[in-house]
Amino acid sequence: MEPPNGRWNVGELQFQADFTARRQPLLRRTPDCGVVFVYDPMDSQISRPSAGQHLKTEGKHMGWVDIVCWSLMAFWGLALFPAFYGVLFPRFIRSIPPLTGEKLPSLSLIVPAKNEEEAIEEALRRMLQLDYPDYEVIAINDRSDDQTGAIMDRIAAEVGSPLQVVHVKELPTGWLGKNHAMSQGIARARGEFILLTDGDVMFDPLVLRRAMNVVQKRQLDHLVLVPETTYSTFLEAALINFFGVLMMATTRFPIVRWKWFKDAYLGVGAFNLVRRTAYDTIGGFEPLKLEVADDLMLGRLIKHSGLRQDVFGGQGSVRVKWQSGGVWAIVRGLEKNAFSGTNYSVGRTIAAVSMLCLIFVGPVVALCSGWVTTPALIMAIGSLLLSLGTARMMGFPIAVGLLYPWAVLVLSFIILRSMVLTLRQGGVRWRDTFYSLADLRKARLLDGASEL
Repeated sequence: MEPPNGRWNVGELQFQADFTARRQPLLRRTPDCGVVFVYDPMDSQISRPSAGQHLKTEGKHMGWVDIVCWSLMAFWGLALFPAFYGVLFPRFIRSIPPLTGEKLPSLSLIVPAKNEEEAIEEALRRMLQLDYPDYEVIAINDRSDDQTGAIMDRIAAEVGSPLQVVHVKELPTGWLGKNHAMSQGIARARGEFILLTDGDVMFDPLVLRRAMNVVQKRQLDHLVLVPETTYSTFLEAALINFFGVLMMATTRFPIVRWKWFKDAYLGVGAFNLVRRTAYDTIGGFEPLKLEVADDLMLGRLIKHSGLRQDVFGGQGSVRVKWQSGGVWAIVRGLEKNAFSGTNYSVGRTIAAVSMLCLIFVGPVVALCSGWVTTPALIMAIGSLLLSLGTARMMGFPIAVGLLYPWAVLVLSFIILRSMVLTLRQGGVRWRDTFYSLADLRKARLLDGASEL
């Protein structure tokens, strides 16, 4: 018997029927990406499509697949709004005119270093040549077993008072090495502002005058400059580029200057400029003694304390080599702190990686497999444009943005690897010191985080 109006009603799905003399049941796609079910009316039974073939619902009611797809796209849009905002409206410190004059707030540069003999001399000499009237450099040798400390002492003997050298020989219980070193340096600082940086960061001579211009005009308590990151290989640049996308989405730092939005914050180890009174307000490094992501969590504490914070791009003004040795060096470099991003929670880690792959890689896989839907198109094209825009903003070749699906998979591997290593070791090893997972979790919980 022929179906009325050429349609078969099967559950909630309606299959368009094309009456033909063919004896072989077929499935073919229509221009609107639906599936036409072609059957032989002589057959006594309709061959249904296999589970792997996608069907498009008809009529006014949306199926559960449509609801999931549109909901996922809505989540994607909300999550990536700060990143799109940052790409569309970038701000760079090099565009800020430097302050003139000699009466500027005093400033102390805090430079912790361990086994940085290859980079520390050039970095310190550049810092000592900055164009700023009243500043000091405090270099902390954190238990180095190479020539880092000797190089610091030699430079200090040459230049005199602008450079202080602090040698840390022992690490107290309950502290991460770098965090303790920075606290020791700050204890000796006399500046109204503190600049926390690293021993391998290179500065433009006018960067402090430009930064202080922003601080004074906006009455900031914390200014972050995202550094220009140098790279060795194309794949390394692609991975760093997507990491930038992820940081904009997760910390929402492009909208950090909206003071009322406390979930937007940032801190960067290369350039954290903090007002001394703000540093004292948050309790210094005491709440961050065992915080692996100390720079980021410093920014979080400052923002959650109701203090004023802002972020600018440091391209052309602050430069750093993130990791030396290509992609694998980045994988190794993040093994100690990638798991901390989910508060050392297995459940959160698996959920985060799954969602990361679903919203970035999922649409590309769907389109490549022939399942063309509006949400998949929007997410795939939007993610591509965001990745390309981020590459342009960060000074990378635009083409690195094309590799964002690959970068997502590599970053997912990094996060999962960090989780497995941390769980297997029962903690993390950093700067030749082992820190137990129990202590790290306890420190995170004291900071107000919660665990699944």
